[in-house]
Amino acid sequence: MILRHELDLLRSHALPVTLYFLMPLAILAFVEGGFDLLLQIQDPAADYSGADLAASGQATMFGFMSLATIGFVFLGDHGWGTWNRVRSLGVRPWQVMTGKLGTAYLNQLAIFVFVMVMATVLFDLRVRGPVLALLAVELLMAAVAVGYCFIACAVCTNQAQFNAFAYLGALVLAGLGGALTPFETLPGWAQAIAPAVPTYWSVRAFGAVILDGAGISDVATELVVMALFAVGFFLLGAWLFDGNKKRSTWA
Repeated sequence: MILRHELDLLRSHALPVTLYFLMPLAILAFVEGGFDLLLQIQDPAADYSGADLAASGQATMFGFMSLATIGFVFLGDHGWGTWNRVRSLGVRPWQVMTGKLGTAYLNQLAIFVFVMVMATVLFDLRVRGPVLALLAVELLMAAVAVGYCFIACAVCTNQAQFNAFAYLGALVLAGLGGALTPFETLPGWAQAIAPAVPTYWSVRAFGAVILDGAGISDVATELVVMALFAVGFFLLGAWLFDGNKKRSTWA
């Protein structure tokens, strides 16, 4: 019931939600040429398109940014008094958060599927590996993003803080992981610390599946590391979360 209610709330904010689906394609139209050039330099004989390298990264980055919408609904519950009214009915905080984070997870998957399908149609994206392997990577990456969202729900007390968590986090994670620009073009210091962020492992896994035709067993290391990040984020979020914490929509 809570999950259905949260999905209805997202539908009521159709415009901002839709933008997170469309913006990755708009950015992809600008950066696809640069990624294509890099791939040609690396392997002139290969039949790659820039979207093969860039599409999954854009979907991941805007997936993180879309968490701001989840934050708006979560903090709105506190600003409108809905949080306390729901709890007065005997609903526990973990039940409410399960519905909210479940909605965030479905939204992450929807953005990824939409971007990848449209990139195939518009930018000649071609996945050379098994689709199952691609989905396995995204299922774990979506879990990482939702775990990150849980931490934001735990520590942020207003929308300004949540937006900073979503947008700045998306840019930092995407930049260091190689989702924003090819990993090979990052400065040495960024490449050195990149393995400390989950997006580095997702970009590696996506690249292996899309470009090299890798299967699940070939990206097992990346999948395990992403799973550890997801578990760590959820555990940290659960440790930090206080259902009685005072929150508001805006500062």
